[in-house]
Amino acid sequence: MANSLQQQHQQQGHLQRAAAALSHNHNNNNNSKVNITTNGHHLQNNNNLQQQQQSVTGLFGNQNNNINSQSNRVSKRKFPSNTPENVYANTKAPFNYTEGFHYLLRYVRERMDKEEMMRVCRAMAMFRPSFIALIMNLTPEDLIFMETCFQRTVLEFEKLISFSGTPTVVWRRTGEIALVGKEFSLLTQWSRDQLLNKKTYIYELMDNQSAVEYWEKFSTHAFENTEQTVMTTCILLSPTQRVVPCTFCFTIKRDIFDIPLAIVGNFLPILS
Repeated sequence: MANSLQQQHQQQGHLQRAAAALSHNHNNNNNSKVNITTNGHHLQNNNNLQQQQQSVTGLFGNQNNNINSQSNRVSKRKFPSNTPENVYANTKAPFNYTEGFHYLLRYVRERMDKEEMMRVCRAMAMFRPSFIALIMNLTPEDLIFMETCFQRTVLEFEKLISFSGTPTVVWRRTGEIALVGKEFSLLTQWSRDQLLNKKTYIYELMDNQSAVEYWEKFSTHAFENTEQTVMTTCILLSPTQRVVPCTFCFTIKRDIFDIPLAIVGNFLPILS
C-alpha cells in the first residue's frame, strides 16, 4: 500500500514538472512570436517610411522641374522658340490671363479719370459674358492647347514681320505684348528688350484717350460676328513721353474655340 502511494506521488510530481515545462515553452514561443511580429511591423514601417520619403523626394523633384520648365516657358513666351518642336515641348501649362485683366483694372484706377475708367469698365462688361460662356466648358488640356497655338502663331508672325517694313506689334487679348517688330522700335524708340524683358501692355504705350478707344473697339469686335480688322487712329508715347500720332489697324485672330487668341497691330506715323 505504501509503495502504491509513493508511486502515485512520484507520477503527480512528474506531471507537475512536465506541465511547468510546457507552460514555460509556450510563453517563450509567444514571446518569440511577439518579437517576430514586432520586428515585422518595424520592417513594414521602415519600408513604408522609405516609400514615403521616395514619394516626397519625387514630388519635390517634379515640382522643381515644373518650376524650371515654367520659367523657361515664360522666357520663351517673350522670345519665341526658333522651332515648332520647341514650342510643343516647352508649353506645359495654360497662360494666366486673369493677372493681365487685374493689371488693367489697377492701371485704369491709377492713370485715368472717372469718366475714362467707366468707359473701359463698360467695354470690358460687353465682352465678359461672351468670354465666360465660351471658356467655362474648356478643360485644362484645352487651355494648354490654346497656349500652344498662341506660341505657334507668334512663331509664324515673327517670320512674317521680318519680311515686312510696317511697324508691327503682336499682343494677347489682355494687351500684353508678345512680339515687336524692329520698325515699331524705330517709330517709338521703345527697344525690343524694354518691351519684352518685363510684362508690357500695348495700352501703356498709348495716351489715355487712345487706350480707352482701343478697348471700346476691341470689345465690339472681339466676339461678335463683325469684321475682325479695325482701322482707327491713336497716339503713341515714346519712353520720353514724346507724342507719336499714328494711324492704327489691328486684326483679331481667334482660336478654334472662337476666342480671341492674338491681336496683330500695324502702325503708320501721321506726318502732317
